Parts: sequence; C-alpha cells; structure tokens
Amino acid sequence: MRKTNCKKQRTMERREIKRGWSEGSEMINLENEEKSSAKQPKLSERVMVKIDEDDDFEDLTSECSKRPDSDEGSETMNLKNEEETSANQPKPEGFNENFDLVDPPISDNWKYVNWQKCASSLWVVTKSPYSCDWIKDVLKSEIFNEYKSDEKTETFKIDGDWKFRKSVSSCSCVVFCFESDGWDTESSREVDDLSSYYGLKNVIILLSEKTPDSCPPRQMNGRHNFPVLNFSKQQIAWYKDNLKLYNMKIEKMKTILKGSASWTGHKVGIFSRSSESEYEWLKMELESEYFRGSVENVQSYYISNRGFQQFMTNVSNCTFGILYHTKNRGRINITDVTDSLYDEELDYMSLMMNKNVIVVVDDLNDGNDEEKSRILSSQPSIKEKALDLFLFTTEEKKLLEPLVKMRNSINGEPKGTIK
Repeated sequence: MRKTNCKKQRTMERREIKRGWSEGSEMINLENEEKSSAKQPKLSERVMVKIDEDDDFEDLTSECSKRPDSDEGSETMNLKNEEETSANQPKPEGFNENFDLVDPPISDNWKYVNWQKCASSLWVVTKSPYSCDWIKDVLKSEIFNEYKSDEKTETFKIDGDWKFRKSVSSCSCVVFCFESDGWDTESSREVDDLSSYYGLKNVIILLSEKTPDSCPPRQMNGRHNFPVLNFSKQQIAWYKDNLKLYNMKIEKMKTILKGSASWTGHKVGIFSRSSESEYEWLKMELESEYFRGSVENVQSYYISNRGFQQFMTNVSNCTFGILYHTKNRGRINITDVTDSLYDEELDYMSLMMNKNVIVVVDDLNDGNDEEKSRILSSQPSIKEKALDLFLFTTEEKKLLEPLVKMRNSINGEPKGTIK
C-alpha cells in the first residue's frame, strides 16, 4: 500500500513538472528565479546554441527552449525523470549533449541595408548610431558596377524566422561597418557568433577612422579569420569629392573598349617598359566584372630595346592595345620628344590594331584636363595614333586600394592590391 502511494505521488509530481513546462515553467521558475537568473537565460529570451556544422540547428534550439530554469532539487528530479524516459524518447537528430548556452550576439541596435546587383545580394550592417552613409556612393560607383538599393534601414536581429535566416545566409557578402574606436574584442566576438548563427560564408569587416589622427586598430580576427579593411578619414573625404572623376575615366575606358569589341570582347594587351607590378591595378580593373563583355582576357607584355620582333608577335595576339607609362621613370616622354620611349611601338600598334589603342600615364601629381591638354600639345602623335589618353595620379591608387580589396572580396575575384 505504501509503495502504491509513493508511485502515485511520483506520477503526480511528473504531471506537475510537465504542466509547469507547458505554461512557461512558472511553478519551478518562481522559486528559483533569483538563484538561477545570474547563471541561465530566462525562457522568454532567445538562446544561442554552440553546435557543430552538421547539427540540426532548429531541432536543437527548440529542444533547448523547452528546458526550464531549476534549482538543485528540481535538477535532481529532472535527472530521475530523464533516466526513466530516455529509453522510450529518442533524442532529436543531430543532438549534441555538450552544448553551451550563450547570450544572443546581436540586438535591436544593429541595422542593415540590402543592396542588389543582378542575382547577388549584399548586406551592409552597422551598429547604431554609426550610419556609414559614405558607403552608399561607393556602392553606386562603377568600381562596384552600380549596386541598387532602396536604402531602407531595417533592424537586424535574431527572431527565430528560418526563412529570414535562409535569406541572409544566401547573401553573396555581408559587410559589417564600425568606426575604428568602436571595434574591439567584444565586436569581434559578436560578428563571429552572428556568422555562425546564420551560416554566413563571405564576411568583411570595414573600419573607418573617427578623426584624422586616430590610429586604425590592429586586425582582430576571430575564429573565422575575416578580412578587416581600414579607411582613413582622408580617404572617405576623397571618395565624396573625387570618386566621381575616377568613375568617369573608367566609364570612358569601358565605352571605348565596348564600342570596338566583337561579341566575345577584346583580347587586351598592356605594353610597357615598366614591370607588371607597376600597372597591376589597371590589369585588375580590366579583369573586373565591370568590364565583363567588353574584355575577353588581359595579357601583359614587356617592351625591351632588343626585342622588337617579339613585340610584333605579341601585338598580333591582341585586338586592343594599352600603352602604359609611369612618371616614376623620370618624366613623361612617350613620343615626339627628346629621348622618347615609344615612338615606334605606338606607330606599329596603331597600324596593326586599326587605332584600337589607348595611352595610360600613371603616377602623376595632377591628372586633370589641363595636364592632359598640355601633354597632347607637346606630343601630338598620341592623339593621332591612339583613341584617347588617360591620366592617373599616385593619390588615386593609394586611396582606392581598400575599395579594390573590398570589391575583390565581394565578387570573389582574384586577390591583389594597388601598388
């Protein structure tokens, strides 16, 4: 009789526990809330679960959300109940017994703007009150092939919406923007946790200096080793004032190439007496998505004093030629002047390619229209034998380097930097 009463009592206790779980575990949590609140999350809060990549995330979080807070007495009771029922109730598929509960890595003060280009989607995520408005003009530029956005800022948070999770995890790239003094170990941990939660594959950390004399922080990579790009206040100011001019040059170059290209695009050859490292930035630009359809491939060819026969062979392999010269060699002496470097080469390229040639002069102090007119006035053969002359400054290359790195990371293009 006594044994029967004990059994009935245990049955009633189990029913009470289950009823407490279904109603938010109030019967257990009310007594132990003060003891457990410092150690465990409340049932009303979302929790994160540290799992392996192959774990079933949804089953695991739902299993975790059913577990109530408890003190030592209720824990003992739960352990006994689990032992009695474990044989009859299989664990969820992908269940990991060694999981840890962590705080949600992102809250309502995070914002995002979605940018679209064809089928690809790019998310720019910021932490209030930093707005990162300057990046809008950058993404609209030819460097990024004109991303489109309604620029509607929305809250980005963990909300258990699996369709939402699938949407962000399928993005081609997510760019997290911080001011340099707002990036620390905690920020690094938050980005790591968020990328794990949503399964983000391509993440970039973008840091902008708050003041001209602030020092960019060291690259604090977490377990995912995401690239960190630093932008100075000078660079951001330059983008606002001069990026449009650079875009105009690149757009004009594309127009020239596209206007004379066949349906497969041009086989472009860059010819120079300088090393390839000097014009690596130009080659990367021509190989970018922006020139896709206008350029089939790009090859580099060195011009030597004793290799004109090889030069002629190289020209025959191209449908469009770029004659590259850098002022780092001393002065602008392309043709028609004393000690000019490319008289014969420019003449031959123009003849064999039906004038499908442009001249690029690099590393100038000033690349405005006045400088261009001065060069064409003293070296008229450039205008006669080439379609156009393009001038680029050292400052342009230096300030655009982080943007090129950013574009390569977003588009999955070959790595490289502007020298």
